[in-house]
Amino acid sequence: MKSDGRSTDSLAPDFVEREILEPEIPESDIPEPDIPMPSLLSAGLLDFDGYSEGILGLGPGARVIMWLRGCNRRCPGCIAPELWKGRDPTPIDEIASLLLEPLSRADGLTISGGEPFLQAGAVVALIDRLRRSIKTEVLVYTGYTMEELQAGPSEWKDLVSVTDILIDGPYMEKQANTLQWRGSDNQRVHLLTPEARKHNGAEDLKWPKHRPLSVQMLSPTKYRLVGIPERGDLEKLRELLRERGLEVAYRHE
Repeated sequence: MKSDGRSTDSLAPDFVEREILEPEIPESDIPEPDIPMPSLLSAGLLDFDGYSEGILGLGPGARVIMWLRGCNRRCPGCIAPELWKGRDPTPIDEIASLLLEPLSRADGLTISGGEPFLQAGAVVALIDRLRRSIKTEVLVYTGYTMEELQAGPSEWKDLVSVTDILIDGPYMEKQANTLQWRGSDNQRVHLLTPEARKHNGAEDLKWPKHRPLSVQMLSPTKYRLVGIPERGDLEKLRELLRERGLEVAYRHE
């Protein structure tokens, strides 16, 4: 596991992690997306939760990954249920300004969530804004299947049309987790453009023995795990931190 060089020995005892642990959330507490997503495009906004750069394992090469908020799929075992609920959207031009410099040294942009297709029109606008300044390969994760997207509204088809690589399908915690870039083996890799087809064969590649994971420091008491852990890795991490006298708590926001 890659970190930012900080020893976990230096972490405060009240260390709180939102993303590292899979929570147990009662069905009654599962939030509905609370922002009317189609209205964001007309306002030039996108419900954006931040980005990381230099990330391996979420598409080909070292990538910039950005997260969006709002999801109505609510897959059991989701690693990021804190992103199911929308919050305060951000101007698309502001997001583009944040991403352009790290994208200039990356192998591509990965868009995850949340569910990006809930904000499809605004995501298309962001990709268009970025590509006016830089050529970048775009990979999008979605909990919908390609068949659902093709039968859906025109905005969904528009987003598919500007996507190079699509990884589709809901996360299924009872499915195996052996195929690279995917949380469960029912999910499929679609290479949609000539640029993407240079990765031909990626659809069937297995995860390497040691999966690439990164730990991003968000604040002195909050870290984010970036990547797709092997089943059981999160509990191993919790036990490792407990051995060092640290209690890791999940906070659902």
